This record gives sequence, C-alpha cells and structure tokens, in this order.
Amino acid sequence: MKNNPETKTVQITVAGKPMEAREGQTIVHALWQAGMASEVMTGCLGGVCGACTVSVRYPDGRKGGTELACLHQVEEGMQVFPFPVDPIPTKPPVKEPDAAKLREAYPTLDRCTKCESCTYACPMDIPVMDSVLRMQKGEVEQVAQDFTTCIHCGLCRAVCEDKVEPHQMGMWVRRSLGQSLPNMTPQEEPEGEAEREWGYLMEGTLEQRLERARQFRTQESLNSLEDSKE
Repeated sequence: MKNNPETKTVQITVAGKPMEAREGQTIVHALWQAGMASEVMTGCLGGVCGACTVSVRYPDGRKGGTELACLHQVEEGMQVFPFPVDPIPTKPPVKEPDAAKLREAYPTLDRCTKCESCTYACPMDIPVMDSVLRMQKGEVEQVAQDFTTCIHCGLCRAVCEDKVEPHQMGMWVRRSLGQSLPNMTPQEEPEGEAEREWGYLMEGTLEQRLERARQFRTQESLNSLEDSKE
C-alpha cells in the first residue's frame, strides 16, 4: 500500500490475516484498499443494512464486541472477525398484534433466559432483551419504538442460544402495527404543487431551510403552513 509519508498507519488482523491500514479508515475501506474486499460483506455503507457485521478485539484489554465494519474505524492491533448472519424468512404481519398473536407467529418468544447477550450484541444500542420482555407482556407500541433503529443485521438472533429471534419479532410487530392503520385514500396533488413545495424548502440559508423543513414536516403541506401564519 502506497501512502503519504505523513499518513499514519496501523497494523490489524482480519480473520487472522495481518494487514496495514491508514489510521482513521473504516474497516471496510481498509479492506478495500488492501485488496481484501471479499473478507466482509457490504451493502449500504451507511450503517443501515447490517450486511457488514464483524466482531472486534482490542490489544489493550478493552471490551470488544460486535460492530458494523462500514462505520467502525481501525485501531492499532485490532483483531477483526467477520460475522455474517444468514437471513431467515419473515412471518406475515397481522392486524391488531398482541402477545398471543406474537407467540403464535414466534413460539420461541418465552424461551428468553434474560442473559442479555442480544442487547450486548446489538450495534444500534437497542435494549433488545428488555424489548423481548415487553413483547411477552404485549406492550407492542413500546416494542415498535424500541426497534425503530433496527438494521436487521441478525446479531441478536445469532448470539441467542435459546433460538429467540428478537429482530424478526420486533420487525413483525412494526409491520403488524402498520397494517392495522386505517386505509388511506391517495389524494391527487394540484399541478405544480411539488415544484412549489420544493422551491419553498430550498430557499434561504442552511439554517432557514432547516427551519422551513421542520415547519413543513409539522404542517404536512404548504397550504396548511401558510394558513397557520394567518
């Protein structure tokens, strides 16, 4: 690897293979630069899809754990272990989900032994085990909130020795609640409305545009926004 002499480099290992990387690079970019792209799967490269899951260890005794290789930066002496999780089929959502319907779809729900491995494995800091306990009580609205940031990487399932499938259940709850919402009839938009709204959102300084976007999101239409100012 050719580097600027002023660029600091670090030595890491990936699946036991030593390699050099630039300080500050993400694990994925370091692998690409080293010609080792096949060592870790990639998808969105933005911490959303969960394809590039890895586990890491540090030489200074810090606690390692599971990370997303597209977001986690390399460090001197870091050991990286690819940890892909095979996808499994999802269960169809139902209307008005509750604990009984969830148990019917996922009979392993009550196997949780509260070891909390799922929570420690989650790279998105979701309180997975607590949410599984909420599922058992039928607190589906809170469960849906818990899994808002789930990237479906499957690590919580992979580390569960009792075959509980938290991320599958969390997403099932969210999809089921979505399916339970009243049907909405699409409304035809007046000609040129999209261009008018876009022009409104893009006018002004960055701060003004941000404030306009916040107000627009609250009022949901430019007409409502204008009416609220009268």
